Amino acid sequence: MLPYILFILLTFCLSLRFDGQAEYTRTKKVWYIIVGIYLVLLAGFRNGVGGDTQQYMQDFEYVPSTWGELNEFISDELIESGYMPGWSILVFLCKRWFDSFYAVQLAQAFIVNIGILYLFRQYTTHIFLCTLLYGVSYVFFLFNMEVMREAIAVVLCGIGMHSYLRGNKWKFYLFVAISILFHISALVVLLFPFVRFKQINFKTMVLAFVAALSLFLLSDVVVNYLPFMLGTAANRTIEKIFLYSEITLNLFGFLENAIRYLVINAGIVFFAQWSIGEDEQRQKDYTKYMSFYLIITILICGFIGFSRFRNYTLIFFLIMLTEFIYHYKSQLYTNAIFKLIVLAGFVFYTGQYYMTYYPGCDGYKYEFYCPYTSILDENVDTSKREDMHIESLDNKNYSREKN
Repeated sequence: MLPYILFILLTFCLSLRFDGQAEYTRTKKVWYIIVGIYLVLLAGFRNGVGGDTQQYMQDFEYVPSTWGELNEFISDELIESGYMPGWSILVFLCKRWFDSFYAVQLAQAFIVNIGILYLFRQYTTHIFLCTLLYGVSYVFFLFNMEVMREAIAVVLCGIGMHSYLRGNKWKFYLFVAISILFHISALVVLLFPFVRFKQINFKTMVLAFVAALSLFLLSDVVVNYLPFMLGTAANRTIEKIFLYSEITLNLFGFLENAIRYLVINAGIVFFAQWSIGEDEQRQKDYTKYMSFYLIITILICGFIGFSRFRNYTLIFFLIMLTEFIYHYKSQLYTNAIFKLIVLAGFVFYTGQYYMTYYPGCDGYKYEFYCPYTSILDENVDTSKREDMHIESLDNKNYSREKN
């Protein structure tokens, strides 16, 4: 717990000292670099912290270390595990050069955390508050300790989307192409250039809910007939979509997702868009990002198999959450009741995430990450986290079977 507390204290003090200043001074830059290094080391030198980390650690034992085995290894990983070549090459190089899974963790943590902090700097002047929220949120744990392959794709796509908004379209497609080499889900970001609402208002939100409901009502047809239409072309990604859909989306599940993503989270983004004043460029950027966010949210509310795509909106959401919190008091007199409901709902669902209980292991979600164990604690038993991870994969809340 101590490493997390130190991070909270450091970023909180830096937020009070520097946030809100438009000028990016040398001292501010140095401290921002220090915070980035801290996050990389925190994630890179963890030992058995996380859920998916357990599986990646086991897989690493069977990674070859000679060049002659590389092609076969890439092919086997793609066919048997669905791992894209970029990830396979990364773990291969770490095995060959360092023969340590810590090298994989450090490399992944560097790409993810430095990339995220770079994007924070582009879109908010409250960089330390944004980093504080990131470091204590499930986004940090998710990207560094769970979806490690996908997190690399998410960050590279984030940089690509930023490049697109600055007129560098070729960089956007280049970064998306590289991202796909790490996780096939990056294909969804190809929607980014084509989604654009001229204005995000209450009417837009209502239309988004109607679209999500319509997609949900059609989801049974998709689940039942799409595999037949695809035939043998249905790959592992499609199979996962169908698997998730069969497990987790009845009417009650749809309504909860709609409340969580189209009311609470979208509400935060909706109110935060007014915090940037007369900055025309950021206003355009936020509108574009929010349009993409709404499209992804419609997909995941209507068809839970697309839920992973929400990861590609989380960096933007953290930036907007920062703006919402930083300007909360000054703007409270406008739509005060709705803002209070949105904030309370967000706190509730965040707490619900960490307090998910796994009866078979007598443990809670937060125990995946706390107590923190590092390279200095290699003899500590982390098998409970592995058991919890297995149990979490069998979670069947809101399944069709319960209708």
